[in-house]
Amino acid sequence: MTRAALAFPARDSGQIMVLTAALTAFVLALVFAVASATSVYIDRKRLLSLADGAAVDAADALDEELYFTDPPAGDRIPISDASVDDAVSEYLDQTPAALLAEFDQLAVVEPTGTPDGTTAQVTLAAVARPPLVPWVLVPWSDGIALRVTSTARAG
Repeated sequence: MTRAALAFPARDSGQIMVLTAALTAFVLALVFAVASATSVYIDRKRLLSLADGAAVDAADALDEELYFTDPPAGDRIPISDASVDDAVSEYLDQTPAALLAEFDQLAVVEPTGTPDGTTAQVTLAAVARPPLVPWVLVPWSDGIALRVTSTARAG
């Protein structure tokens, strides 16, 4: 066989370069989308961790007025919506600013309080901003709204 017989025909030249470029663009878009989704998932987990801490702190917040006017039966700590709100505000005030700076538009939202007088329920909302926004994620380029709720029982 001669060298000329092994060469590609002239009509095939350059087509593999187009295929390679298209495949590279697709893979990069997929990597960017997965990295952005992972970032949003991690932000949600961090927000949930913050809500968990606030709920545990709020579950230990004794409503003194309720405690002395209507003593609890047994060893339950009475809590109220006001004591939960105050405890959550105090918890967030004591949280290091660097931790809170990770969240954009962080807010305590409803339902935050106590549904039954012995359970503290804390709901936090924030906006996650994906670090890589390829054309696939353009509808969410302003950020993705996150909302988490955590509960803790007093006692």
